[in-house]
Amino acid sequence: MINESFSIRLREARQMMGLSMDKLVERTNGAITKQSISRYEKGIMRPKRDALQAIAKALNISEEYFEGTNLKIDMPMLRTTSNGKLSEDELQALEAKLSFWAEQYLTKEKEAGFPTRFKNPVKGTKVSTLEDAIHAADLLREKWHCGDGPIASILRLLERKGIMILAATLPDYVFGMSTWADKKHPLMVLDMRQKKTTVERLRFTAAHELAHLLLAFPVNAELDIEKRCNKFAGFFLFTRQALIEEMGGEKRDVLTLEEMIDLREVYGISIAAQVHAAWDIRMISREHYDWWFDEKIKKNRLEVGWGEYIFLRLSEERRGWKLEQENDKNENGRINITYISR
Repeated sequence: MINESFSIRLREARQMMGLSMDKLVERTNGAITKQSISRYEKGIMRPKRDALQAIAKALNISEEYFEGTNLKIDMPMLRTTSNGKLSEDELQALEAKLSFWAEQYLTKEKEAGFPTRFKNPVKGTKVSTLEDAIHAADLLREKWHCGDGPIASILRLLERKGIMILAATLPDYVFGMSTWADKKHPLMVLDMRQKKTTVERLRFTAAHELAHLLLAFPVNAELDIEKRCNKFAGFFLFTRQALIEEMGGEKRDVLTLEEMIDLREVYGISIAAQVHAAWDIRMISREHYDWWFDEKIKKNRLEVGWGEYIFLRLSEERRGWKLEQENDKNENGRINITYISR
């Protein structure tokens, strides 16, 4: 299987570096031909040792990457967090992309002298119920000193805590995924395309994937894992106590669009998530919850015209990391890892 994956790993590495086949040939100083690269990527042949060394040097990656032994990506978790919506070929390509990117990321950190050592502050916290999810959200906020107020930029927070975030195009209905490299480096993949998501949905997805990475989910619970992650995400972004205080009490007959727009703009959480949270803590009746979804939310999935998070625009919240090549400025062919700001 490792041999069969070579073609995928070469293609993904070349594309992540933004190199055409011609450009890759140029960076190997003619050690390989364009025809050879094409044959490698089609799986028709494999390079000999000297050619492999030239390719690895040109792509600034270890030879172990091509063998799949540089970093061990947790594939079962990748399958779980994709919710079964990616084919094995798509998963294998994503695994190669993550392996390449994570090695570059960790190398850059080491060279800069600030290697990140991730610590899970809520390790072992089990989530089976809604109350467990709310408790876990409150506990993590406490451990990370977030208070009860808005989290200005959740992606910045996660990166600061040592979680690596990659922006990538994912299939329809898959907004994010998460897994581990070498069982100690947390990785998160987010589809940040503006045509697919909103800043509030992106923030929610990041918090949802955070739950997958940090929490334990006993089997045979009353809620499936995805719902438990959703509950955690909603109450991590907007705590139960903050919701009660902002709404003026534990019970409401109705929720108004105007007040929820205000909260969306301050807390960066969607109208839909607010209505879900209000029902979860039984602030509103089931009838009022159903009315909101049947009459309003289902007719405006992207919540167009219902305000937007004013602290950060989508382009500023969409951080993550990308690999940026400087062909003309760097004779060594090294790449820079920079924040995404589009």
